[in-house]
Amino acid sequence: MLVDVHAHIDFPQFGSDRNNVIEEARKQGIVIINSGLAPEGIEKTISLTRRYDNVLATLGLSPQEFDKNILERTIDLIKKFRNDIVGIGEIGLDYYWVKDGEKRIKEIENFNKFIELSDELDLPLVIHSRNAESDVIEKLTEIDKRALLHCFGGTPEQAEDAISFGCLISIPTSIAYSKQKQKLAKKIPLENIVLETDAPYLAPKPKTRNIPINIKISVEKISSIKGIDKSIVEKTTTENARSFFKF
Repeated sequence: MLVDVHAHIDFPQFGSDRNNVIEEARKQGIVIINSGLAPEGIEKTISLTRRYDNVLATLGLSPQEFDKNILERTIDLIKKFRNDIVGIGEIGLDYYWVKDGEKRIKEIENFNKFIELSDELDLPLVIHSRNAESDVIEKLTEIDKRALLHCFGGTPEQAEDAISFGCLISIPTSIAYSKQKQKLAKKIPLENIVLETDAPYLAPKPKTRNIPINIKISVEKISSIKGIDKSIVEKTTTENARSFFKF
């Protein structure tokens, strides 16, 4: 078994063949943890988990979403489906798209609300931290809270800071060509790594649609980088994911 810890199979890019994509993953022993975002994505994701036995769910909200009503509705739905999900996310901070100082302050306020929700529901966090790794790690360190850092874009040194208090580093399938992701895989112990596709994004081949079965390409790449057997990468990353999400 393999675990794709972060995908968006509910997105429109899978409108024509969603069933086939999920079934192919099931046949190849891949569990998909789908990240449902905002009320619409949450409803679609919960529907997928009830239809497919190899689809689990985390529920969250994009850091770039500032509508108060959408935020409150998202939190209400996460509470409603608390027993149907394995985590909260993706949530977090994005300084790549959000440049305005006031909006960044609002991002941080929303981030704190989801941290509180995580504590309240006793569910782990999946964090988006694009160009905001330092602030995210500083916050998590301050409150001593482990999390899964989705598609981690920081330095190996930042990753080491994060794993020092139990965080997992999620490496996407773009490791096939990304030097930054390859450096992370080389530096970070396998015991702190999980795998994701972020499907339909970050495919092993740029400008193509990503799908969960591509997680196998990550296994091969990490196996090569670390000089270990593929079976070890498969077993360890799977156990990391199962332990973190408690499934």
